[in-house]
Amino acid sequence: MSGGIKALTGYQRHEHIEQTIDRVNKSFNDTKQITFIQTSLRSAKEIYQFGGHSTLKLSERIFNLKFDNRREITRELNGYHQTKPFYDKSHSTQFRLISSFGNGRYRTYSPISSTQCKGDAYLSLTRRMIVRLLRSGDYLSDTRLSFSRGEISKVLLEIGLKTSLNFISKQKNKPVILNSIPLTLKTLACLDKLKVIFPFFNERILLR
Repeated sequence: MSGGIKALTGYQRHEHIEQTIDRVNKSFNDTKQITFIQTSLRSAKEIYQFGGHSTLKLSERIFNLKFDNRREITRELNGYHQTKPFYDKSHSTQFRLISSFGNGRYRTYSPISSTQCKGDAYLSLTRRMIVRLLRSGDYLSDTRLSFSRGEISKVLLEIGLKTSLNFISKQKNKPVILNSIPLTLKTLACLDKLKVIFPFFNERILLR
């Protein structure tokens, strides 16, 4: 990238381009990672092995913006860099080896698909994001709120999404992914019920 966003290979954008630019700029000054929901269809091999139909799969992924030293930096300007190919192969190998120490470039946690979760995958994603929303206490009020695991479980039950205390614990420190939930009658119904409990909440921030 130079002077702006040209391509984010592997990143599936579900928000306006202005929001993407803002997320990228903020991540450069923070973790250099963007969490997003990747959509794909079940493969022919998976359908052949396990049966079923060509349904949509949702996977939670992390897009890594950390520089991987595949090119040589020649100039830095306002946080962006101009680069050129390495002149010598050994230099490229050395710099890439150094950049790999202690880092994983791409990882997946808790993918959601028709073969990896029971029931509606969209509702599973909705449950996960709402739990994280309640754990963070953001977006629900004009002040930051705090909830115990038991209180979160009661809220989920009230909006029709059962969950366990163990599931709630596993969402600790995981980010809320905005614009990640597909708009369906079921997901919208859950978010509308959440809005009844928290009138300040804007359900559009979670919907694609």
